[in-house]
Amino acid sequence: MIVLLLATVGPRVSELVRANVEDFYTNDGVRYWRIFGKGGRTRDVPLPDDVAAVLQTYLERGRPSGGRTRRCCCRGGGRRLARGDVQAVIDRVQARVPADQRRSVTPHGLRHTTATHLLADAVDMDAVRRVLGHGDLSTLGRYRDDLPGELEVAMRTHPLLRDRPES
Repeated sequence: MIVLLLATVGPRVSELVRANVEDFYTNDGVRYWRIFGKGGRTRDVPLPDDVAAVLQTYLERGRPSGGRTRRCCCRGGGRRLARGDVQAVIDRVQARVPADQRRSVTPHGLRHTTATHLLADAVDMDAVRRVLGHGDLSTLGRYRDDLPGELEVAMRTHPLLRDRPES
């Protein structure tokens, strides 16, 4: 669940470890995560349906505390996870990947992955900014630099050159 949330929603580690069960709510059939971010700002991020389904199963059956705590991601006994615990979870998941396919993965790297995938799929930059909880659009510049071939695609789809009859 931890790796799934990091890779699809892109929270900061501090936001993930502070999450409580009640921070995940449903409105009009859509599951949201109310994320308490930097600077006391909150944002409500809709979860993809597949992620919401896995989250529900995790909350009902998968939490180490057996449901005796408000904390969403916790260690045995219901204790809140620390930053190092999150990296340990990633390391355990990564140990299942064949050695020749492993890369260095960190929680913040998964946040970058979220941003890069959203931008590569042409999601509006302001929407990506809000999902990640950035205060300024300029912060997304570093993620955009990771999109190989982006300029080539943009020029191939230039509006003045589309639907031109072949000469």
